[in-house]
Amino acid sequence: MTRPYLTLEQWLSTDTERKRKFLDQETKLRPNQIRKITTSGSKDRYLSINHSQTKSNDNQNPSSLPNQSNSASIDQLFPNTVKFDTEHFSLETSPEHFEILKKRFRLFKYNYTNKEANRISKQITLDQKTLKELERITDKYKLKSLQNCLDFLIDKHNFKLTEKDKVISKLKKEQNSNHDSNLRQELKLKDEKIIELEKELVRQKNTIQENMSKSAKEFEQYLVDLAVSRTIELEKIKAFLGEINEADQQSINQTLAREALSEIETQLRNECAKQKQFLTIKNQPNTNYALGFDQHHQYGNTVQNDDEVVPAQT
Repeated sequence: MTRPYLTLEQWLSTDTERKRKFLDQETKLRPNQIRKITTSGSKDRYLSINHSQTKSNDNQNPSSLPNQSNSASIDQLFPNTVKFDTEHFSLETSPEHFEILKKRFRLFKYNYTNKEANRISKQITLDQKTLKELERITDKYKLKSLQNCLDFLIDKHNFKLTEKDKVISKLKKEQNSNHDSNLRQELKLKDEKIIELEKELVRQKNTIQENMSKSAKEFEQYLVDLAVSRTIELEKIKAFLGEINEADQQSINQTLAREALSEIETQLRNECAKQKQFLTIKNQPNTNYALGFDQHHQYGNTVQNDDEVVPAQT
């Protein structure tokens, strides 16, 4: 199927600025085929030399070429020319040269587009299977060329990589968020455990104080009961013996003398100290365990009671 014929007006009405650059290039590469006439205050004019007279005009002096002042003779010099004015320039050419310009412009556009897109030409060898697949993709997506097909595949691949990176980034954020959440939960649990340990420590201290207080009260009650029982026993002895002599009375009094009672009291206090030490050691492992201390650590080898410090007995 052949391309539809384009008139000069149709051709210059699209991609006009790029065609102007193309005409500038033509005037530099082929000055014997097309000239650019620039006049201050007027549009630039591109004048195509009649190709049927190109050879005869090759040796023509450039100063004798038509300019804007002698434009009346152009139609006589170059018959059958076509002309079209754009906003910034005009082009006058013959039909034969116009066809050549259109073909050259396609190549210029191809190279210009590649240059703008920073493309370079590379020769590659493809097997039939790869080529057929590229052609199939080109037809399927109605792409203009294999170059467009390759661009399409690369863009699609880059898009997939971008989406993959987004998914990976999202998963990492979720993972970090979950990790932070787990850390916060662990810290919360540890704080709660510390609070429980503090409560347990207070409870242990209260238990020790209650046991020690209870032991002191029991010791006091024991002394009272002992004094009462000894007094009752003494009274019974007196009642049984009736009137006793002074020597017997002195012997009985010595039984309840201050030294004897002090010895009994010291013995009872030692027993109470042992009981206090026993209660402390008994509660110490639980307290150490709750606080994370060495369970085999023990207090020093002395225990202080209400009145004195005595060596701890084992």
